[in-house]
Amino acid sequence: MAIFSLSPEEMVRDQINRANTPIIAFDSTNLILGKPGSLSNNPNANTQVNVRGVRGEDYAGQVSIVYDRLDLGVLFRGDYRPEFSALGQSNLYRLLPELNKALGMNLTEADVGDIDLRLLDEGDQVTLEIHAKPGSLAYTGWVRVLFNRRQLMLTDVITVNEVTEYTHADPVLEGYQSVGLLTWGLDFTILRNELRVNIYGNQYKGSWVNEVALRTRLKDLYGIEEWPTLDTSPQSLMTVRDYATKDHPDANRDFTRVVVQTHLRSNGYSGTAFFHYNA
Repeated sequence: MAIFSLSPEEMVRDQINRANTPIIAFDSTNLILGKPGSLSNNPNANTQVNVRGVRGEDYAGQVSIVYDRLDLGVLFRGDYRPEFSALGQSNLYRLLPELNKALGMNLTEADVGDIDLRLLDEGDQVTLEIHAKPGSLAYTGWVRVLFNRRQLMLTDVITVNEVTEYTHADPVLEGYQSVGLLTWGLDFTILRNELRVNIYGNQYKGSWVNEVALRTRLKDLYGIEEWPTLDTSPQSLMTVRDYATKDHPDANRDFTRVVVQTHLRSNGYSGTAFFHYNA
């Protein structure tokens, strides 16, 4: 008798073990199952599959096995329509754990076709027509299953509807503008030359090669006036570094590189600046 709670591969291996009582039991570590094919001229079996030993394990060579795949329609004999209840999902594959639990089976995505449940009629009870895939090792045919669909009510889930406001990594301090908010989403590719960094510190950090040119271009092209100098914001000295965006956790991945300047606090600006550009 087939053990329906097993996966289809395990079911086939179990039947081979029962029929042959091998010295070393067949399992996934020593026996590989090929793709099943349908038999039309064998009155005793409807399926054939090639099996072979796992290289370097218990068995070598290959052999053809014939057996009957289970017809999903015949399996339930038509005496009743299988029925299960679960939270509503967008497709059948997301419901498989609940379906298998109700039927005592172990259907997988390799065994049955998916169903877009969003296309079904509205309502708490719908009928699913589940079809076995041609490539299923254990199943064939189709069956109708009654699905009692439970809905999650937002009124039951959301009990706190006053949420905290969003904050940015650079705090907006009174009297200062966050340079993180100001610069993070801008494209500074046109300033590639002005964004060059003179590296003379640890961790590849340093200062601007041409700070005057950078400040001029920020004003002319972006309207960013009075960008802090290293004299007015000395705490940002030795903090400028050029990164690949993949190497900085806060970088904007829409760009390939970013020059980051930290500890700014002067001329009305505060925080960390992100000068993103494409190389």
